Amino acid sequence: MTNSVMESLIKKNSENIVSYKIGQVIKGTILDTTVSRILLELPGGVTGIITKKEIGSYSPSKESVFSVGETLESTVIDPENEQGLVLLSLKRASQDMVWAELNTLLEEKRSIKIKIEEANKGGLMARYKGIKAFLPVSQLMPINYPRVDGANSSVILSKLQGHIGKEFIVRVINVDRAEDKLIISEKSAHSDQSKTTIKDIKKDDIVEGVVSGVVKFGIFVTFGGVEGLVHLSELDWGLVTDPSKKYSLGDRVEVMVIGVDGEKLSLSIKRLKEDPWKKKVEKFAKGQKVSGPILRWNIGGVFINLEKDVQGCFDLKEFDVENPNDLKIKAKEILEGEIINIDLDAHRIELKIVK
Repeated sequence: MTNSVMESLIKKNSENIVSYKIGQVIKGTILDTTVSRILLELPGGVTGIITKKEIGSYSPSKESVFSVGETLESTVIDPENEQGLVLLSLKRASQDMVWAELNTLLEEKRSIKIKIEEANKGGLMARYKGIKAFLPVSQLMPINYPRVDGANSSVILSKLQGHIGKEFIVRVINVDRAEDKLIISEKSAHSDQSKTTIKDIKKDDIVEGVVSGVVKFGIFVTFGGVEGLVHLSELDWGLVTDPSKKYSLGDRVEVMVIGVDGEKLSLSIKRLKEDPWKKKVEKFAKGQKVSGPILRWNIGGVFINLEKDVQGCFDLKEFDVENPNDLKIKAKEILEGEIINIDLDAHRIELKIVK
């Protein structure tokens, strides 16, 4: 387009009484394009201009990207610039539509897919159609939550950075265009599944899950959108001092539900295995005379060793004392007793002194 034609459009524009308002979204027909701007014919015969800066993600590298005669929707950012043209923005028009869509997603509680681009100690960052979104740590599903012993911030950040490049299913939970704020939640996207699981789960159920956390006091296992704890004491019938030597994040495990308290689940792995202690005590019976060396004593009683991993316990009253410090006994001293009860669940053999 020649300068004289451009000048005539400007003159024509200045003579037209049609006016537009800032923020108004209008459609126009492309009159001419260059690498630096697009000219549009707007309703009322007014001419609009979209500069390279306001073309946004459509930024043309050559004139052929946009075709003369094509219809474009854009937003008014200046009803009349110094040249008498209506200054328009494709970028803002596109953002207007995205923000409107985000409000709809929020209202309808629909899920979307996003890809993680950045991470900081507070959470993860992504973009939805050009709009920056923030996914707080507190809104992550258990499997993606950076559970760290001692809450070491550098380790937490490292775990969060491990999500960069991954795709997450999320829901919009806060939209504030004025503050340019978009908050998303992975938990919310799976809330329906979580509620169903909690509603249906019951004690003694056996389920398969994925290890979502390994800490000093046990492991966390997630399944059906919920998470439960397998305490150290429920990992195995034998002594486990370091769960990280047996389990890693992502391991698939079968667990038994042993407690349901609202959304708090207590799980067990050892109860899915045969209890070796029960096999070992099959040789013992109520009324049987036994003996063994003293292992220890405390407020719970005096314990003697009957065989490997099997102990018997005398109540303190058997020694006519209430305080274990008043006992007149020595470690490794042999005591003889009679079995008065075998509690298989508590792993306890109760004894009385043989007189």
